[in-house]
Amino acid sequence: MFQNAEKVFHCERCGAQVSYGLSALLIHPMLSYMVQKGYDIDSFCRMASCDRSILQDAEMRIAEEEFDRLQDAAADFTKDEHLGLHLGQSIELSSLGILGYVLLHCPTIGDALAAYRRYNVIVCSGIDIELDTEQEETTIRFKVSDPSRQASRHAIEGMVSSLYHILLKLSCRSIVLSRLQFMHHAPEDQREYTAMFGVNPAFESGMTLIRLANEVMQYPIVLSNEGLLNTFEQYAEEARNELLHGRTLADQVYKWITECMPAVFPSVTEAAQHFHLSVRSLQTNLKQEHTTYNQLFNKARMAFAIQYLKNPRFTVGEIAYLLQFSEPSAFQSAFKRWTGLPPGQYRRRTND
Repeated sequence: MFQNAEKVFHCERCGAQVSYGLSALLIHPMLSYMVQKGYDIDSFCRMASCDRSILQDAEMRIAEEEFDRLQDAAADFTKDEHLGLHLGQSIELSSLGILGYVLLHCPTIGDALAAYRRYNVIVCSGIDIELDTEQEETTIRFKVSDPSRQASRHAIEGMVSSLYHILLKLSCRSIVLSRLQFMHHAPEDQREYTAMFGVNPAFESGMTLIRLANEVMQYPIVLSNEGLLNTFEQYAEEARNELLHGRTLADQVYKWITECMPAVFPSVTEAAQHFHLSVRSLQTNLKQEHTTYNQLFNKARMAFAIQYLKNPRFTVGEIAYLLQFSEPSAFQSAFKRWTGLPPGQYRRRTND
């Protein structure tokens, strides 16, 4: 049985209680890493009381302490003293969901760090970053959000390692650190830190941080695309607001549409019936939330299109059929309107 426990926080704006923790999808990179190393995942899941079916729900969230427990269990199972470092090193932007796509299309590393700081709550609310730019260097501090939480060493080191390796992958350049320090006690073997980060770490310090030259903030991101950034940042903002301030009617309608698709492409009349509203009332309420049913419907269509384009066995024509477009050219026009790129070019960019 998966030991899932929601955590309650208070919304800074309205004071309401909001439950959010850490995206359960972050368990997937950990399991994938263990598979790549040749470990039997079924044995691990039985040992750690981890129910993999939780990965089927993209919106499932677990408490930070639960993820810490799983990482500690994985470290024991694999006998890997530096599991957090290795998980961070193997992180892929796609593992971060919408946050990963935002980072991928930011203009510079500095912009990506600002976006990471704003939208990291979508993936993990437990550890935040703070940026401090001085004359020649920028310090990135890692801070546990809940002061009552004693985050595990693997969780902290995984966060530091993942952020560092994300910056490497975004810029496709080497990034030299002038400082690396951790609050926790030093492990017996410290060679892995020096090999991975290129600098000897300090332990039992007052703050976990990395420090790098200011010029790194200006490194361009190789695959940056302004049109795609605007699209994905809008979705990231919606996801962030939903976590911090609760789900709106628009959020509920969008979730219902995605649950209906691709078996059924529901009409606005069917949506109104489902939510026990007249069509006029539904449209009026959505307008008050600055959207329309058609916009939500096309947003869901776009989300499915992006997923289909990741699968090379689907041609653009087949995807157009699956999404109920009258012809491939209509799908191509719609997709370019949504993302700024025709589907073929989008597929090549994201699959490179």
